[in-house]
Amino acid sequence: MKKKEKPIKKKSLTQKNGLYGWFFLAPFVVGLIVFYLPVIVESFRFSVNDLSLSTGGYSLEFVGLKSYRYALFTHATFVRDTLSLIGDLLLQSPAIIIFSLFIAVLLNQEMPARGLFRGIFFLPVIIATGVVLKADMSNAMLESMNNAGGIETNTTVTAAGGFDISNIRVMLENMYISSGAVDYVVGLVNNIYSVVNYSGVQIILFLSGLQSISPAVYEAAKVEGANGWDSFWKITVPILSPIILVNTVYTVIDGFTRSDNPIMALIDDVAFNKMNYSASSAMAWLYLAMVLVILGGVALISRRFTFYQERD
Repeated sequence: MKKKEKPIKKKSLTQKNGLYGWFFLAPFVVGLIVFYLPVIVESFRFSVNDLSLSTGGYSLEFVGLKSYRYALFTHATFVRDTLSLIGDLLLQSPAIIIFSLFIAVLLNQEMPARGLFRGIFFLPVIIATGVVLKADMSNAMLESMNNAGGIETNTTVTAAGGFDISNIRVMLENMYISSGAVDYVVGLVNNIYSVVNYSGVQIILFLSGLQSISPAVYEAAKVEGANGWDSFWKITVPILSPIILVNTVYTVIDGFTRSDNPIMALIDDVAFNKMNYSASSAMAWLYLAMVLVILGGVALISRRFTFYQERD
């Protein structure tokens, strides 16, 4: 008698999507292993060795954690600038996520010239790349907008739109809001140009998530008596929670790798101007460790609030 053939188990939609994901990630994974992994290993070697240049190349002398101790305890500005950068990101990142979600919800509504408005909000992403970025860095107008917060002196401080920021501070203080909250809001107003400038990709991702939500879900909620506010918190936010996590990770990484990042500039200065490759490599590894710790914290916090819809 012939043996019964075992039925071939079909892959679920989730498994198929996982395979498709690995297919699109394959070029990046191959490039990481072939091109970046050797550079990463070499960088770690430089960080634990004292590098000396010579006519025939370079020589390495093992010094252990000497360069790491120099970066943490001897260098005058590395720790201070790193903490300052973390503070700026803690100020900007939530504002970028909230602003992006707000604009995406508005752009997802039916309105005349909706495509034009979507393109306008994505323009900063194009402007902040390549040759355009280099041209804008020498643009006096852009520089004045970046420094729109001004310097706190006896003169009046204004925002990018010309609004007197001191009015905002006085108004909030008269409402008996805590000084920490007042400083946070005033800081956001000072950095409104940066918030808008770095929100383009996040808006596009939120738009794609909003368009994937079936209108029937909102119609059913409306029939049950839910208003727009209820639908936003009970339907939109839970379904968009994976995209909120992705945008948060993207915003944090983007903030740590921007061209105007003071830590990146400091590492380049130590390496190429002061010719201390060991110290610059150690700073880069400490910087990477700090980024990974922050991303790990974001992932741990978001696990309790992220909703993944299973589809078979």
